[in-house]
Amino acid sequence: MKSRPQLLLILGFVGFLWIVGLDTFLPLLPGGKNLRGATTPPPLPTWNWTALRSGETFRAIDTWFNANVGLRNWWVRLDNQITYSLFGETQKRPEGTHVVAGRDDWLFEHHYITYAVKPGTMPEAEMRTALERIRRVQDKLAARGMPFLLVVAPSKVETYPDKVPDVYWGGRDPAKVLTNFERARPLFAEYGINFYDGPARFQEWKQTMPDNLFTRSGTHWSYYAVQHVLRDLRDRLNPVMRHPVPEFRLKALRSRSPLGTDEDLLALMNLLIDTPYRHPSPYPEFIEQQSVPPEKLPRILWVHDSFGWALIDLLYPANAVRPSESLYYFQNAYAIPGVVNLKRDLTKTDWETYLRDYDAVVMVWTEIAFEFMGWGFFETLDQHLP
Repeated sequence: MKSRPQLLLILGFVGFLWIVGLDTFLPLLPGGKNLRGATTPPPLPTWNWTALRSGETFRAIDTWFNANVGLRNWWVRLDNQITYSLFGETQKRPEGTHVVAGRDDWLFEHHYITYAVKPGTMPEAEMRTALERIRRVQDKLAARGMPFLLVVAPSKVETYPDKVPDVYWGGRDPAKVLTNFERARPLFAEYGINFYDGPARFQEWKQTMPDNLFTRSGTHWSYYAVQHVLRDLRDRLNPVMRHPVPEFRLKALRSRSPLGTDEDLLALMNLLIDTPYRHPSPYPEFIEQQSVPPEKLPRILWVHDSFGWALIDLLYPANAVRPSESLYYFQNAYAIPGVVNLKRDLTKTDWETYLRDYDAVVMVWTEIAFEFMGWGFFETLDQHLP
């Protein structure tokens, strides 16, 4: 009688292995939620004598099996859950974003930490050349009746360094390190560039609303903070735009579970159960304005990195601007609202004609993206606009 439970256990385990094996080659069982993040499909094994002798074929088989094993999504999420929930650590993957687990469920991107303690080394001459080009483009747009505003978004790491585990600082103090952006900050004023200093603004706001400028689970500025940024941008743009942005009226400020860009890092954690880490945050809802007709609303061209999406997410449902386009990283053109890929080749754009219907150009980049200087946007417009 004692052997019966053991036999059932063995049979159950063997049966489970059969199910996993069958699901590897004939996926029939529910795979669970899709995993988030970047992956590269494994190459197929090479079947020749040289590859077999060197072991290349068998390594490729092992890589393929790991990427296609039955119920893989469940295994990955379970592994991540154990690592984070029991040990307070995150899995470092060979590809994609490296998420760092901070204090009290605060999550960070590792490269922001690296940037915060890496002294800027860009030669000042190179920096000045780039800023001179930005000013030329700003002047060319102004001559066509379009104000330009450069919005520099803050880093979560620089805003909340106390939430980052000390081990990641390696004894360095980010407040004492001058990054390339911090070195260039006084030059924006010297060259007369229309510039919104998000990092400085967030340091001011941190004195009065210390906990909600970023959510614990996201890498971007929170929607709560974005409502204040939008009001600042409206104040900066309205005096120089043909069609001003109507006043933003707040309908409600609701405390709710994070969504959209406020949960992007938690989503990349790929946990089996993430409910305990979805800490509520205040979410603004604007009243959709109806007093200004569509033809009187401004049309804004957005050139931006991922920080621009939160601005767009709040602004367009408020009916405060006309439908427009997003030039994401100056590589892909999207119709907004809706984020519809227009599949436009930006290298073949007639910029004089393209810009004619816009009231303003707003560029949004994160402070760590300073070295990219607009991803080629300024060089392109400087070349194509006389």
